[in-house]
Amino acid sequence: MNRAVAIWTSIAVSCVGGTCCAQLAVRSVVLRDKLGIIFGHGHLLALAHGHGIYQSDVDRRLAETHYLAGSANGEVTKAERQSALTDLIANTALGARADEERIPRADVKRELDLLRSQFTNVKIWSSALQGSRLNEPLVSQILWANLRSRQWMSKRIGHDVDVTEDECRRFYESHPQDFFLPERLRVSHLFLAAPPETAPEIVETKRTAIEALSVRLVAGEDFAKLVAERSEDEATKLRGGDLDYFSANRMPPDFVEAAHKLRLGEISKPIRTRLGFHILKLIDVQAARQKKFDEARTDIAIELANQERAAAVPRLIVDLSSQADYLRSF
Repeated sequence: MNRAVAIWTSIAVSCVGGTCCAQLAVRSVVLRDKLGIIFGHGHLLALAHGHGIYQSDVDRRLAETHYLAGSANGEVTKAERQSALTDLIANTALGARADEERIPRADVKRELDLLRSQFTNVKIWSSALQGSRLNEPLVSQILWANLRSRQWMSKRIGHDVDVTEDECRRFYESHPQDFFLPERLRVSHLFLAAPPETAPEIVETKRTAIEALSVRLVAGEDFAKLVAERSEDEATKLRGGDLDYFSANRMPPDFVEAAHKLRLGEISKPIRTRLGFHILKLIDVQAARQKKFDEARTDIAIELANQERAAAVPRLIVDLSSQADYLRSF
């Protein structure tokens, strides 16, 4: 250990030992900068609400950004470093502002449960935590801080955004393509699953079964009753197989093609799609048309209000990122 390191380490230990020295360490930019270098954090780049942001923080932020973007860690420009520092200052200021927000424990637990559910089992979840040097209490603290920040931002951005009738009408008239409704079909189906990975012998068993069901329908059995008994579409079997209205791009092409060949109330012969075997019953057809303004007005108001809230976020970030007591330029 060289003389300079020994001197600054001695100062650091003294600071821990006394209240006055501790306050000096917090307030002295020069001292905090030196301590950052000694302990491997690099230069002090900014002070925001008393919290120091160091070169190592910026490096970690850039590494996370590259990881999420799926890009390699190449040479980093000054602009990228400045952007990362700006984000860190804004996040620090946001955390300080949101310190008084109250979040129910149940909300934190719900977020933790949602995060845990993304992993196949407890073993994989625990392994992921260990690999990231985390544990559940620490993750809960991170989620709690995140919820506080979101709640604070939500209050500042505001839930009630005034959108006028004229604004809605101008949007409607300038975006006619957004209000075109393509043809929509309403079909009920009796379904036996046979996706691509299904073994050939099972596919043949399903094919035989769907053909037998078709014969029963031709003989006059009730479609909805047979669907309830035999369909493997659990989401629709108790409502007669009703898929509700859908446009052509939401269903497999061969499914839509078969539906188009039916008259209202007619039942199809068995067909096969990539999902399995179906027997279709055409319930209704809605022709393509342009939505009227009165139909679209509510959706437009919601869209414009969301746009206004989204535009408020960058403005809020700029305001937060300006709240640095000290800032070193790159």
